[in-house]
Amino acid sequence: MTALEKALRSEGFEVVTPVEAGTAGAEDEVHLRWATEHGFVLLTFDKHTMVPLANEWVASGKEHNGVIVCEQMPRKAVSVIVRRLKRLAQMYRPEALKNVTVYLGAVWD
Repeated sequence: MTALEKALRSEGFEVVTPVEAGTAGAEDEVHLRWATEHGFVLLTFDKHTMVPLANEWVASGKEHNGVIVCEQMPRKAVSVIVRRLKRLAQMYRPEALKNVTVYLGAVWD
């Protein structure tokens, strides 16, 4: 279990990793489809391919449950990521993120 997984779970977030979902190493489309089919908002560090895919889905009429992008943030910045996700969760219910891409930047501090 990574430090981020552990920290998110300890804060009450429901976390399913690609390994747990059986999608490790799969194309972005597979991850987004799995998250959508299972009612999850997708957290990603991959803005270069996941964001265009999420936008493409919306433009073509496909729906997703939301994508949260950790942009320009070291993966080891666990406390920052958790703090920002908690703030986001306090402000928005998951259904408000449907078909939305949110960048988890300093605005959430």
